[in-house]
Amino acid sequence: MQPAFNPTLTALRALRRVGETGSISGTAADLGLTQSAISRSISNLEQSVGLTLVQRGVRPLRLTEEGRLVAAHAETIDRTLDTLRDRLLELKQHKAGSLTIGSFGASASARILPARLTAFAALYPQISVCVREAPDEDTLTDLTRGNIDIAVLSDPGEAFDVIPAAPDRLVALVPASDPLAGAGELSAAELAGRPFVMPLGGSEQMILQWFSSQAATPKISHRILQTHSILAIVEAGLGLSVVTGLSLPTELGVVAAVPLKAAPVRDIVFARKHSIPASKAAATFWDFLS
Repeated sequence: MQPAFNPTLTALRALRRVGETGSISGTAADLGLTQSAISRSISNLEQSVGLTLVQRGVRPLRLTEEGRLVAAHAETIDRTLDTLRDRLLELKQHKAGSLTIGSFGASASARILPARLTAFAALYPQISVCVREAPDEDTLTDLTRGNIDIAVLSDPGEAFDVIPAAPDRLVALVPASDPLAGAGELSAAELAGRPFVMPLGGSEQMILQWFSSQAATPKISHRILQTHSILAIVEAGLGLSVVTGLSLPTELGVVAAVPLKAAPVRDIVFARKHSIPASKAAATFWDFLS
């Protein structure tokens, strides 16, 4: 019989925060614990699994491959506990209803959800709506596990009911002073010879397929997650980029968004599981979208 595996929440959260901060002291400050308590909890966790989870000979500290696996599951556990807390609070306060919407990033949070949530709140002020933003894969996982009621995603698969939200087309980002900024549209070849900023928000595969369809390969110099960081790098003249149009703010400053030749389009949808809605509030919002 294998020994019981029963890690504490403190150990899981400590390991996750060490992976993010690279520091025992920073983790202790974030969690409101002593440094010795953080070190002890991680050591106990390592002993229980018989594996090294933290590379201690480097600064900042880094997680091992096994440590990153545990930290990823710790994040999922925390999201599940957040959902449990929200549901229990709803019952305790006898609210008329609440629902949680997962958003895969700026395309949904900034450009798709606000107008719809404003209109829904005007019709159903008694229903509380919580938006949780996370990367595509995490949002899809949360939807599958029931941690959220409805998600805004691109291509969630056939296992879900969907309602179209908006089409999202790739565009190029170049400095406004660059000669390419005045082009009617840009080909992959025109971008391929310049340093390229690859977005990490879930559109990387679509961007690579667009380059490949025109027999070109981007010269990737940077890999950036946040849209505002991509804009800053392009503005500084350190590279060009291709992003989804809906991820962009309405004001781009001294950066120009230029159409792409044969630009691919992805459909952004609202999605829910093929099952009875978890709550009346979730069903009401779905009917509102329909």
